[in-house]
Amino acid sequence: MEEHYYVAIDIGSASVKVVVGEKFHNGINVIGTGQTFTDGIKRGVIDDFDVAKQAISEALKKAKIASGVDIKEVFVKMPVIHTEILDIENAIQFSGESTEITGQHIEDVLDSVRDKYKADNSEIIGVYPKLFIVDDIHEVSDPKEMVATQSLAVDAGVITINRSLLVNTLRCVESCGVEVLDVFSDAYNYTHILTPTEVELGACVIDIGDQLTQVAFYERGALFDADSIPVAGSHITNDVAQALNTSYDKAERIKEQYGHAFYDNASEQDVFHVTQNDKDEEAAFNQKELSDFIEARVEEIYEEVFELLQEMGIDKVNGGFVITGGTANMLGIKDLLQDMVNEKVRVHVPTQMGIRKPEFSSAIATISSGINFDELLDYVTINNHETPVEEQYTVSEEKPKQSKGLFKRKNQVNVEPGETVTVKPDDIDEEVKEEQPGLMKKIMKSLFE
Repeated sequence: MEEHYYVAIDIGSASVKVVVGEKFHNGINVIGTGQTFTDGIKRGVIDDFDVAKQAISEALKKAKIASGVDIKEVFVKMPVIHTEILDIENAIQFSGESTEITGQHIEDVLDSVRDKYKADNSEIIGVYPKLFIVDDIHEVSDPKEMVATQSLAVDAGVITINRSLLVNTLRCVESCGVEVLDVFSDAYNYTHILTPTEVELGACVIDIGDQLTQVAFYERGALFDADSIPVAGSHITNDVAQALNTSYDKAERIKEQYGHAFYDNASEQDVFHVTQNDKDEEAAFNQKELSDFIEARVEEIYEEVFELLQEMGIDKVNGGFVITGGTANMLGIKDLLQDMVNEKVRVHVPTQMGIRKPEFSSAIATISSGINFDELLDYVTINNHETPVEEQYTVSEEKPKQSKGLFKRKNQVNVEPGETVTVKPDDIDEEVKEEQPGLMKKIMKSLFE
């Protein structure tokens, strides 16, 4: 990926979405998107490799044309399904020497967390710091530029996913001619759609997609737990098709145009006609009649969310509920939940131009995750509005070391302290490139060792 561009791929059950963005002040500027609808993915898992590959390729092509960026490297988001959330503590030692903590030290302590986790059927896709501890004294969120003499410790959250699911997803993406730089779980990504107050008090994200509803709870500034429910938008469409005696495709269009999830607020005057399966004449229905079927299914989804929270040991959601995902477009989706709970409820819609739809929340949050880790690890980034061909900077006193993590990150160049260098998009050391294979290659190799 060129230093100043971030490309996220969201492989969902209904469509593949690609977003190309760049960091802009304290937010993200979206410069191009691509979306292709597909039936090659079922509940977040690739069901038909060739169909999924074609959808990913088409979405990448659309995003390339829209953005004008030659997409070569991407971030991939993984669903919450088949994941596990763990807590692991780790530390690196400084042996009494006064050491100014850099992004490299943070990277080292996070990377070595992976060495503490061993499992045959799962793989770590996320290590995120909850807090750092400097010399067993200072608890901080970002220890860069602080001085330590004894140790830098981290209380980290770890996200694992089924190994087969990860390998097949990465293999499908990389077969489209791009390289996966990193993988981010929705469980972590949702942090970026919440406000700091919501994350601190304890908020629940409900992402209602096409075939899967994902649920994540955050408290005291970090992810607490996440899980999924195999009931979502397509089940609502099936209910509508059955109730109106029509085809699935017609039911989907009716749901999108007239659907309302809260019966009390639905309109009897909003009338539509539908061709039924076994009749020649069209039948007339109104929005309130349609809402009767929809509300029952959406209420079931919310009740399953409540049961999931109870299983997690959560009995208070002081920060409120945040609804997102494609089904969040439906009228009444917020009103129904607000009628069922006392806490605050809101629908999250990305604010960036071109993606102001809740189904893009996961993709834009994936880019936020990439930027967040680049800032934490102190990677060099290019000014968005300077000439993209090359940029000059002065290297700090400590030489950068190569990442030991599973994923390839930013291109790094070995230079002398104080030396001014020119960075170009293709300025990569070939020997380093051979030593830093992509995650998918490492995983595939380990499977056969």
